[in-house]
Amino acid sequence: MKKISKGYRIASALFLIWAIVDFRNYATIGKDLVAYYSGESIIWELVQDKLFQGIVKVVLAVAIIVVGLIRARKKKQRTALTAITCLLSLALFVIWGAGMFCLTSVTAEYAATRYLNGYRDFASTIATRSFEHWLGKGFDSSYANYDANRRWEAVDDGGHADTFYGARFIVGEDDEFLKRPNSNKVYSATAVYDAGGNLLECSWSDFFYFEYLTENQWDNREERSGNNARAFFDREMLTEKGKEILSNSVLTFDAAAMRFTGTFDGVEFTPIKIEYIDWDEFQHALDSKGSGQYTVSGIVEDYDLQWNTMYEDASDALSSEDVVVFYSDWFDVCYNEISPAFSYKGTDYENVASLVAKLGPELAAGAKNLTFYDGLDLLIPSVNYCHSFDGETYYDPYYYGEAAYAEEAPDLHFYTVSVVYCSPWRTAFGELSVVYLITLLIAVALVFVLRSIIKNHLIQPVLSVGEALMSEEEKNYLYPEMSKAWYESKLLQEGFAKHSDKSRMQRNEITRLNTALEYAKAAEENRRQMTSNIAHELKTPLAVIHSYAEGLKEHIAEDKRDKYVDVILAEAERTDGMVLEMLDLSRLEAGKVKLSRDEFSLADLTKAIFEKLQMAAEAKELQISYEFPEQSTIVADENRIAQVVENFATNAVKYPPAGGSVTVRIQNNRGKTTFSIENDSKPLSAEALAKVWDTFYRVDESRSGGGTGLGLAIAKNIVELHGGKCSVRNTKTGVEFQFTI
Repeated sequence: MKKISKGYRIASALFLIWAIVDFRNYATIGKDLVAYYSGESIIWELVQDKLFQGIVKVVLAVAIIVVGLIRARKKKQRTALTAITCLLSLALFVIWGAGMFCLTSVTAEYAATRYLNGYRDFASTIATRSFEHWLGKGFDSSYANYDANRRWEAVDDGGHADTFYGARFIVGEDDEFLKRPNSNKVYSATAVYDAGGNLLECSWSDFFYFEYLTENQWDNREERSGNNARAFFDREMLTEKGKEILSNSVLTFDAAAMRFTGTFDGVEFTPIKIEYIDWDEFQHALDSKGSGQYTVSGIVEDYDLQWNTMYEDASDALSSEDVVVFYSDWFDVCYNEISPAFSYKGTDYENVASLVAKLGPELAAGAKNLTFYDGLDLLIPSVNYCHSFDGETYYDPYYYGEAAYAEEAPDLHFYTVSVVYCSPWRTAFGELSVVYLITLLIAVALVFVLRSIIKNHLIQPVLSVGEALMSEEEKNYLYPEMSKAWYESKLLQEGFAKHSDKSRMQRNEITRLNTALEYAKAAEENRRQMTSNIAHELKTPLAVIHSYAEGLKEHIAEDKRDKYVDVILAEAERTDGMVLEMLDLSRLEAGKVKLSRDEFSLADLTKAIFEKLQMAAEAKELQISYEFPEQSTIVADENRIAQVVENFATNAVKYPPAGGSVTVRIQNNRGKTTFSIENDSKPLSAEALAKVWDTFYRVDESRSGGGTGLGLAIAKNIVELHGGKCSVRNTKTGVEFQFTI
C-alpha cells in the first residue's frame, strides 16, 4: 500500500464512507432488495436501492485500490499466478452471470405458469363460491340483504387473491425441476356489475359486512339472525390497534365479536364507533366455562369481557336519536392492499382497481379477448357472467352479447370482473435469492480451487525448481508428486531430481537411522520395564520362601515345621504358576501357540466354571444370573476359551461387595458370539480402562486382591488369536468385561 498514490487511497476511502452511509440507510429505512415501486422497472428499483448502491460503491472502492496497485507495480513484471487468477475470475463470473440469467428466466416462466393456472379464471372461482349455490334460492326473502351480502363477500375475496384458498394455485409441484420456497406476491381487484354495466360492488372500497343482532336479540342471547348489513369506514379514523389488526392479520382471528354504533338505513350502516372483543380473552373465558352449550353474547356478558375500540368518528354526535347499536359474531372486512402502478395495452393505470373500473363497463357487451401481459408484470383479467336461458341459470365466462346469438340470446343478470396483478420475475428473484448466494460462493470457491490446482501443479513446481537453482545453499524444496505434475513442470522436476537425488538419499538415511535409534530406545525401555516387573513379581514369593527356609534352618519348634513347609510349597507353586503364565504369555505374543478347533457349548462351559467358584460366591452372598440364548455352540479352542472365561469369572466374583450381583450374558449376532460378565463394583478410572489389558498392570491393591497382572493380558492374546477382540467399560452399577469371537 505504500507504493499506491495518495489520490487513489483518498478516492477509495471516500467511496467506502459513502457505501457505509448507504448501508446505514438500508438498515434503518428498509431491507427489501426488490421492492414494488409504482411505475418503475426492476432495473430502476435496483439502481435506487440503498443496499445495491452500497455494494456498487464498495466494488468501486476496491477497483480503485486495484488500479492503484497495478499502476504502482507496472514496472514490475506481472506474475503468472496473478494473470491466471484474473482470467479465471472473469471467465467464471461471466459463466455464473449467464447461468443465473437462464435459471431466472426459466424460474420466471414456471412462476408465470403457476400464476396463470391459479388465477386464469379467478372471477369464475369467486362466482362459484359466492353466487352459484346461494343466489336465487329464496334466502333473500327470508333474511335482510342476503343477496347483497353474497356480493360483499365476493368482492372481498376477490380483493386479496394471495390469501384466497379457493384459487387453484399450487406452489412447488412434484413434477417441477426445482423445489422453491413460496415467494408468490399478487395483488387483485374485483367488481360486480349489473347487466347494463353499472357498478354494483367493488373490492377497492373499505367496509365491514356482518350478520347483525339488535340490542334486544343480543340481550336475549340469540345466536343468529340471518340479517346482514354493511358499514363503510374511513381508514384514517381507525385506532392504532384497529390499523394493526386490519393490516397484519385476518379479522376473525383477532375479534370474537363486534359492536357497531351508528345509523342504519336498512342496508348501509354509517358507523360512529366500532368495538370488538379480543379473541384470546374470549377463548380464555370459554375455556373457563368448560363443556356445554353457549352463545357468544352469553360468554361476553357472563364474564364481563372488555369492548376495545377499533374505529371512532369523533365528528358524529353519539346523542342522535337515530343512533342504533348492532352486535355481531359473524363478520368480515373488505380492506385490501393497494397495488403498484402498471401499463396495460399502452395505457398507464394507477393500480389494479383502476383497470377493473375501466374494463368492467366494456364487458357488459360480452366477453372479449383479455390479453395476458407478461415480463416483469403479468396481468390476468377474467370475467364471469350470470345469465339464464330456458329457465336455467348459468355462471360461466362464455357470454358474447345479444348480437352474437342467432336465435334468442341468454338473459344477462350481472357479471363479475377480476384482475390479478403479479410479477413472475420478481417472484423468481425472491425464490432464487439463496441460490444466487450459494452459486456465487461456489463460483468464488471454484476460482480458489482452480487457482490452487494451477499453483500446485504448474506454478509452484516451476518456482521451487527456479529457487533451488538460484540458491547457493542446498534446501529441501517441496513440490507435487511426479505423477500429479503437468508435463512442463514434470520435465523441470525430472531435471531437478537428478541434482537432488544424492542429498535426498542422505536425508532419508539420516531419517532411517533416527527412527531405528528411537525404536532401539523404546525397545530398551520396554525390556527394562519388563525386567523390573518380573523382578518385582518374583521378589515377594522368593522373600517368603527365604524367610521360612531360614526358620527351618534355625530348628524352629516341631509344631511350626509343617506350617512353614506348607507356606514354602504354596509360594513355590505361586512362583511356578507365575513363571508358567509368563511363558504362556510369551508364547502367545510370539504366535507360537497352536489352537485346536473344538465344537462346544459356551453356556455349559461358563456354568461349569462358575460351579468351581460357587463357594467363593456364597461366602460373599453374590447373586449370579445368566442370560444365555438357546444356541450357544461355538467352534474354538475349548481349553483356551475356558482359560479366558475363568479369568473373567474369577475377577467378577472377587471384586463385588458382599450381597452384590454378577450378570453373565452370551449373545449371537451376525455369525459372531459375544460373552460378557457384569458385576457390581466401583467404576474403573480412565487410566485403568486404558491399561487394564497391559502386562503386569494392576489397579491399587485395595481392590485388586493380589494376582500377577498377567491374566487379562493372556486372555486378550487368546481372544485375538481366535480373531476376536476384548473390551471393558464402566456400567451404571459396576464394570463389564467382554470378548467377541
